[in-house]
Amino acid sequence: MIKMITLDVWGTILPVEPALKTVVDVIYKSLGGRAPFQTLQALVNEERRKIKLARREKHEVVPPVYVLLDMQRQLRSRGINAAFDVYQVQEAIDQAVGSLEIAPEGDAVEAIKLAKDEGYKIGIISNVLFWRSRATKRLLESLGIAQLVDLQLYADDVGYVKPSVQIFEAARQILLGDVVPDVYLHIGDDMYEDFLGALMASYGAVLVDRHGVYVKKEFVESIPCRAYIVRSLKTLPLVLHAAESCVKEASL
Repeated sequence: MIKMITLDVWGTILPVEPALKTVVDVIYKSLGGRAPFQTLQALVNEERRKIKLARREKHEVVPPVYVLLDMQRQLRSRGINAAFDVYQVQEAIDQAVGSLEIAPEGDAVEAIKLAKDEGYKIGIISNVLFWRSRATKRLLESLGIAQLVDLQLYADDVGYVKPSVQIFEAARQILLGDVVPDVYLHIGDDMYEDFLGALMASYGAVLVDRHGVYVKKEFVESIPCRAYIVRSLKTLPLVLHAAESCVKEASL
């Protein structure tokens, strides 16, 4: 049986909140205190919401430098002197995020190890927003996670974002060539980018719902043999068993 899993990074393997705070810290420092910290925090959150909506509706790749330019324009429209060099600020954000001292989600790391032991090819598929992929790669390397996976694929590498079909297909082709896997599950915490994106690509989907937004049970098979919602990746063995059982039953 040919099996592969891909995972989202931020919100799935790594907590995103420390990275977002780091972005605000860097911009605040670059402005020399000319804008209140809370104002910048609200602006970062609003920009994140806008970009996620653009991904969902238009499948657009928005480079992080462009996001900074848009934030700079918004600050100037509010009468704030935002005369920072966007390239220098981008470098500072990448450096700070890549050097974060954070702990990965324990259930995610154990899930990766489990899947690898079960013979799965493991890939990472991630979008970009305020920092470039090189920052995430550096951080995953320092945390020992990069060494556990067979592929890291980012939106700024391939020009496609989740939930577009192309980024999931690119991961499959890089990992397996022309081979169609018996099981391909994508795991992530975003309903649209990860869960529905994988389903639109005709692959299996696992939504990590740690806060119980969609389900209260620990494990729910929302679409038989295709889609699963879990509260923790500690239940990944149940997902793998269900997905592999479907393949075996179909072959009988």
